[in-house]
Amino acid sequence: MGAGCVFTDGKHVLAGYQPHKKNPGISGIGGHKEGDETYLETAYRETIEEIFHVATSDIPSKLIPTLQDKMTPRKIQMKDGYLILTFTFEDLTLFLKLCKTSGLRSPVYTKIPKNLMGLLLTRQYDLKAEISSFALLPVVKSHPNVRNFVDPLFIQDMWDM
Repeated sequence: MGAGCVFTDGKHVLAGYQPHKKNPGISGIGGHKEGDETYLETAYRETIEEIFHVATSDIPSKLIPTLQDKMTPRKIQMKDGYLILTFTFEDLTLFLKLCKTSGLRSPVYTKIPKNLMGLLLTRQYDLKAEISSFALLPVVKSHPNVRNFVDPLFIQDMWDM
């Protein structure tokens, strides 16, 4: 069905606001399989597309095979037909370097960021992008009411920004 990549240090996880979903919200990075691509190819392609707001046709042809060769997931999980590749934030730095050296260009970054902070802070906000902006979320292993995880008062505060 689909696949995606998770970047984490065990305390925080990279997530993005997806304004165009049926139920807009903050989510992970990934999506549906296309054609005969493998789950790994899907995970890397979707990650490139969503982080950099590029079309599949804009991804340099050797980038996905290079990512498969140079990046080893720390964990691979299959959940309900969806493959999740887990990487560290250090792995994210390598991912960004490989994207840059492949010649990838992005309309939401004037230059490909070098690290997590660059990814978060230099992204140009674009509501047309599948992911309009990124955030770090705390890793929470258990919460009594996951659906109400974010305090409604904090959500109201964000509307006033």
